[in-house]
Amino acid sequence: MSLNEALTIVKAAGYRVSKPKAPKRKDRVGPTFVAEFADGEVTRMSTFTSLENLDWGRGERLSIAAYQSRFRTREVPPAIISARFEQDGVVLARRNGGASHG
Repeated sequence: MSLNEALTIVKAAGYRVSKPKAPKRKDRVGPTFVAEFADGEVTRMSTFTSLENLDWGRGERLSIAAYQSRFRTREVPPAIISARFEQDGVVLARRNGGASHG
């Protein structure tokens, strides 16, 4: 019996036949954006950005969305007083007083 014949029988019996999924690659995660808000809350967001050109705006937008989700509010959160990108425990870049978002 050929492989195709065997698959036809298995499919006819109601089983799904699919290729095994490739394992998720952990090395594709970008740097983490860490934001500290004026009220002391801290958010940590994985970001998809290049290491050569860190996307501060994206990190801040993701952090604001995370803050709003955490407190189930649509109100503008307190100002971001400090922010940094880090990866594997190493700080890649740091900013104090993130962009205004009010």
